[in-house]
Amino acid sequence: MTLRESNIDKLGQRTFDVLVVGGGINGAVSAAALSGKGASVALIDQRDFAGFTSQQSSNLAWGGIKYLESADYGLVRKLCLSRNELIRSYPTRVKEIRFFATIDRGFRFSPFFLWLGTWVYWLFGNGFTKPPRFLTKARIQREEPVVGTAKAAGGFEYSDAYLHDNDSRFVFQFVRSAMNRGCIAANYVESLGARRERDLWITRVRDTETGRTFEVRSRALINAAGPFVDDHNQLTHEETEHQHLFSKGIHLIVPQITPHRRILTFFADDGRLFFVIPMGVRTCIGTTDTRVDSPYTEVTEEDRSFVLDNVNERLNLDKPLTKADIIAERCGVRPLVVRRQASSESGRDWMQLSRKHEIDVDRANRHLSIYGGKLTDCVNVGNEVSQYIAAFGIDLPYADYRWYGEPHRSVYDEYMHQAKLMSLDGYTSPDSIEPLSSRLWRRYDQQAFELLDQIREDPSQAEVLIKGTDYLRCEIQLARRREMIVKLEDFLRRRSKIALVVPRDTIANAEGLMDACRILFGDQAEARYEEYFGAPLKVTPAQSHQPDQAAA
Repeated sequence: MTLRESNIDKLGQRTFDVLVVGGGINGAVSAAALSGKGASVALIDQRDFAGFTSQQSSNLAWGGIKYLESADYGLVRKLCLSRNELIRSYPTRVKEIRFFATIDRGFRFSPFFLWLGTWVYWLFGNGFTKPPRFLTKARIQREEPVVGTAKAAGGFEYSDAYLHDNDSRFVFQFVRSAMNRGCIAANYVESLGARRERDLWITRVRDTETGRTFEVRSRALINAAGPFVDDHNQLTHEETEHQHLFSKGIHLIVPQITPHRRILTFFADDGRLFFVIPMGVRTCIGTTDTRVDSPYTEVTEEDRSFVLDNVNERLNLDKPLTKADIIAERCGVRPLVVRRQASSESGRDWMQLSRKHEIDVDRANRHLSIYGGKLTDCVNVGNEVSQYIAAFGIDLPYADYRWYGEPHRSVYDEYMHQAKLMSLDGYTSPDSIEPLSSRLWRRYDQQAFELLDQIREDPSQAEVLIKGTDYLRCEIQLARRREMIVKLEDFLRRRSKIALVVPRDTIANAEGLMDACRILFGDQAEARYEEYFGAPLKVTPAQSHQPDQAAA
């Protein structure tokens, strides 16, 4: 029986303190915080964890410098402090990075004025990051020749932070943390709505893989369904003060534009901040900001043209980027929270609406609805949810427990010492951009000790299994045991970022991919391959051998 199957069986066997509906960032941190503080928690998502909005971000943990213009000073201050806490708490996963901004002549603010604004931003963050710099046109040309300066008046540089791995991996690590502390979590389990019976919530759920339906009982219910919060509240007959509006944003992943580890920043033709973001050996460019009525969106030809036109206009590239250069695309909605009856926000400039979060509270029925939010603010969401649950009268025996962050530095030091004793970094492939020991710790923290054990026992476990990626055989086996992989997309797009940085055709024909599928899915390997790629595997001699005993 797999971990997911075992957890689904457990969902219907007991009464939980809290059921969290939705496994995006808001649901994941709610489950992690409450589990860490001693509550009995269940977590479900109708898709994979982080399988919708939380997999489509720009991978930035930033304080929202743009909100200075709209005078949301309290929000900027709060987000800057949240960013600082993420950098402190996740030193290998959340890294400070420089934003290198270029301002065109005739822009509504001068580069000098904006540079002064970055000092205000820096002070709002208590001077935690490197201080800002003013950039003359000559300095921009010298330090980043790829930036076109023909129309430039100057620029500035300041700091924020980014996620070293992808956003959905970051979210799953909160889910994994919650499970480590007793949470019963399952993906591909859909809520069909909930009702109150006496002092309990009875939530009807369906395993979308098997069609089986059953009930989950809980004392409190948290609606963390992201852009579907309003839909789920209709199912449970909950009335709320807030609602969501949606803004579509897209990013295109293209070959590496600059080797420098910095984010190039511009103002796009529509006035919105436009980013060129490093993503390992690739570059992520975007974004758009289009008001839409539905959470279900797709990248249009107009979207692609907007992003490509903006980047080609502002960079000195050897040749313009075209649609043929697009390796992967990200498209999702930003759930923007507004009051249902208030007119002030609806009349506000669309692109000035912030990514703040709000939590609607139904104390009588012990129900929370989490609106809005972003990755940067996730720790605050977890702490606020915990306070509300405690106010409902649900005991949190370890209320002061620090539920987030990487393991203590001493655990990291012991791991690195063991890695050195076994010369782990000697297994690093020549084209890798970082040591293997660092990469494994960042992805798995304490679970990386399991990987060391496997490699000590069998050095072949340190071999890259899927050629063209940096994922080892032992990592695929760990994913099978601990990461609730149901579909091939779960691994390629969310537990890893392979699908974001490797062309789809290259993945489909990669040596070792079918071996990985056999490890993850057993006798369903070929079916899962065909489900993802839409065609059966074209077997080559390199792919036709049988998996070894360790993979079976």
